Amino acid sequence: MTDPGDITLAAYQAASDEYLRSSARPAPEQIAYLDRFADLVGSGSVLEIGSGPGWDADHLEFRGLRVVRTDATPAFVERLRAAGHDARLLDVRTGELGGPYQAVLANAVLLHLDRDQFEYVLRRARQAVVAGGTLGFTLKEGDGAAWSDHKLGLPRHFNYWREPALRAVLRRTGWRVHFLDHVAVRENNWLRVLARPHAGDPA
Repeated sequence: MTDPGDITLAAYQAASDEYLRSSARPAPEQIAYLDRFADLVGSGSVLEIGSGPGWDADHLEFRGLRVVRTDATPAFVERLRAAGHDARLLDVRTGELGGPYQAVLANAVLLHLDRDQFEYVLRRARQAVVAGGTLGFTLKEGDGAAWSDHKLGLPRHFNYWREPALRAVLRRTGWRVHFLDHVAVRENNWLRVLARPHAGDPA
């Protein structure tokens, strides 16, 4: 196994218990971001890419949205199903997104994709939402890419982004930035993004 994405998924699968133990439920700034996302979406169904423990989905459902939970890690999908949720396995690099949805949310997921994969997924997300839909995602802020065994004790690969390059990719893939924030969370700086389709751009 040499693909960084495959190695990263294997780390989540092998250490899913440790991930849950070491992860905190959404902090106030994340709840505020989810509320902003929910306000923008209004109503309808949301495709969540990388549901993990499902805490973000829980909050969005509390806000009245219908969330389609997915994850590329079988262990997380099994946990969600055991908790009574309808969840499906989805590797966003290759799997069908389905739709149309009112919105797509990917919190701390797309940062594992390389530049080409990231752009490809943004184009597919554009096709998966209705006219006037919403895209929400978060990335780590920085330069280049790196491996880290922090938190899980196993290697995960991260790609970092700066705002100008991110805005350029969004424009190329049919999105316009509605909201972009720089947030310091523990040891990392994050970019939190909400985007809408370009006016008049076909779905």
